[in-house]
Amino acid sequence: MKRVICVLPLMLMCMVPALADSGDLKIKTVKNMYNAAVKASLSGQDVDTLDTLFKYSDRNLQNAVALSRISRMSDDGMDLSECHSAYETLIINPSNGFSIDEAQNINYKLLNNGKVRASVKYTSEYTGIKDFSLQCSSGSCKITDVLESDGYSGKLNAEKLCR
Repeated sequence: MKRVICVLPLMLMCMVPALADSGDLKIKTVKNMYNAAVKASLSGQDVDTLDTLFKYSDRNLQNAVALSRISRMSDDGMDLSECHSAYETLIINPSNGFSIDEAQNINYKLLNNGKVRASVKYTSEYTGIKDFSLQCSSGSCKITDVLESDGYSGKLNAEKLCR
């Protein structure tokens, strides 16, 4: 009985760094994605940030991005389809009219639910927020969903509204 009691604290101590590493890896993934999006935007590429998101996404989110992009192309500028709301959630730039390269600062935070929040400050009056679900394995993470701060899921809405 004493051996079991002695081993249990060791097992718990070994698990804590793994959880911390996963959180750090999630934040690093989202940070790298934003850095790539800013770089692409500065060079005149990937203005809506979907190409960058696509590169960091799992297969299901890539499918949702493709669905929303197809609908976005069919919008004629006058009448937006229902799918447009999914597109707006999927773009990683919570812009309110700003380009991602106009961000003054981007802060990253691991939330209690395991998601990563990116707070993108554009002006002293406006900071946009996006949340990201990620799945990590073998030392790397893929983004599985992009959410508004109220939980509105870009992936689920693309699957629902863009088919």
